[in-house]
Formats: sequence, structure tokens, C-alpha cells
Amino acid sequence: MSLDPADLADELRLDVVSYDYSPRYNVPPGSFVPIVVERLDEEGQLHRRLETASWGLVPSWAKDVKIGFKAFNARSETVLDKPMFRQAIRRRRCALPIPGYYEWETAEGGKQPWMMSAAGKDPLFMAGLFEFWKQPDESWLVSTSILTMESAGHLSEVHHRMPVFLGRERIDDWIDPGVLSNDVPELLAATLDHVDPASVTRHKVGKAVGNVRNDTPELTQPVG
Repeated sequence: MSLDPADLADELRLDVVSYDYSPRYNVPPGSFVPIVVERLDEEGQLHRRLETASWGLVPSWAKDVKIGFKAFNARSETVLDKPMFRQAIRRRRCALPIPGYYEWETAEGGKQPWMMSAAGKDPLFMAGLFEFWKQPDESWLVSTSILTMESAGHLSEVHHRMPVFLGRERIDDWIDPGVLSNDVPELLAATLDHVDPASVTRHKVGKAVGNVRNDTPELTQPVG
């Protein structure tokens, strides 16, 4: 999270930016991350917003917020049917703007971390879901989960799963709350068809990233 998402305000046509940005280089589940959403205000006007969400989906019916630690990713193959995600995929979809993410390759001598970053000038946008959960103090927690799919292209050489990436032209359709519930399976299929692994480049990084207490720019630098 080293990119200030507010820099995208004009390009993404954001009406409201409420994400409290601070640079991060090692972001584990449970952290707060930015999400791009479209929501209706009290007067019925649609606004595109950059909001803060806890990474790990907590459905409205959950008894404990800790359930989110089991739901930081959502498999695209089962997301339409799983109780944890099936309401969010149909009604509350979002996009997560990031400069890159880490992935771990199982290799001889242990696991090797990689930095996956945007191949072009634009950041990466990951397809996500979000939910609202009422906390004990009656305030609302916004949480999110990243949609994943089977890896393709060169990314399959590192790991068998990858995020569902949204091209800039696909963001509008994905986050549109006006998409009817019955049309969501078609929207999901079209989104998966347009994922481009070539939009991502990668390089090996040091194993210090495996400790979440390490959080410096050096974690993203190439090694070997």
C-alpha cells in the first residue's frame, strides 16, 4: 500500500475519498485497506467512494468479527454459492487499488516470496467484495475479501491461485450496484474472461517479508 490511492481520484471519478492513507509495505489480513465502491446516499444519488475496509470479510450474520480471518480471499468457483460470500457477490462488489502484492512459491530449500506488481503505469485493481457488520458499540465495520481464480500465464509458475484482476475498463461494470442479482453470474464470467496475467510483472524478494513486523520499502526490492 505504498501508492496513495487519492492520486487516482480524478481517473476513477471518485466523489468521496475517506480512506486514511499511510504507506505500508507488508499488509497482512486484518489490516485496513482501500476499496472503491458505489453507494446511494440518503437522497438516492449514486456516489463513487474510496472507503476503508478491514481485509477479511465479516458477513452481517456473523457472531464474531474473528470470522474475517478465514475469509480474506473468496474463490471465484464457489463465491456464488458459499453462505459467507453469496450475498456480497450479488450486492456489494468493490475494487482494490494496489501497486503490488506478495506471493509465495514452494521451492527447494523452502518457500520463496515474490513481489507481483503492475507491469504498466496503472496500479493493479483486484476484484473484491465488501460487507457491513454491526459492532458491539453499534458502529459499523466495513470488511472486504479479494476474489481469486486459478492462475494463468507466467503467474502459474509461482502459485496455483491469483487475484482476479480488473482492467480499468472493467471497474465500472464490476462495482455497479445496479446490476441485477440474476445477472451477476454473467458479470462474474465476463470478468474472469478478461483477466490478463500480462498486466503483472514479478521479481523475487527477501524472506523478511514473512514477518509482518517488518514494514519497510526494502521488502519490495529484488534479490538474487
